[in-house]
Amino acid sequence: MAQEIVMPSMGMYTEEGVLSAWLRPAGARVEAGEAIAEITTEKVTFEIPSSVAGILHPVAEAGATLRVQELLGYILAQGEAAPSSVAPKGAVAKEVSQAQSAMTAPQEAARGASVRASPAARRLASQHGIDLSLVQGTGPGGRIVEADVLAKISQ
Repeated sequence: MAQEIVMPSMGMYTEEGVLSAWLRPAGARVEAGEAIAEITTEKVTFEIPSSVAGILHPVAEAGATLRVQELLGYILAQGEAAPSSVAPKGAVAKEVSQAQSAMTAPQEAARGASVRASPAARRLASQHGIDLSLVQGTGPGGRIVEADVLAKISQ
């Protein structure tokens, strides 16, 4: 039976993480305990180990932002096919997230700008009335993190 690989929780304040990279290619044979993916949160970068031996079947793409418990991929037995009846959680959540972003940030959508920021950075910017499009991100992939917003506040 296919073993799901999901975005783990890194603590009570971790809501999401970025799938930085798959450390093994799709279709590769992996062993239990072997590092298969790298996740970056606002505070840490860590490797996700395979829970069982099998064949790696990624579902989420590198660079995707995923919420805790969203589907990253599967570990399959030799000759086993990935479940097709279940929609990938990351894809559905990504569509919902995009729809919510379009509704909650019409000024960004109007400018055609897509601002990548952590939840903590968004909350802090909102509390201080800071436009995130004016903040330079220093996180992974130029993502705005809480420290970037604090630096803008102190200016």
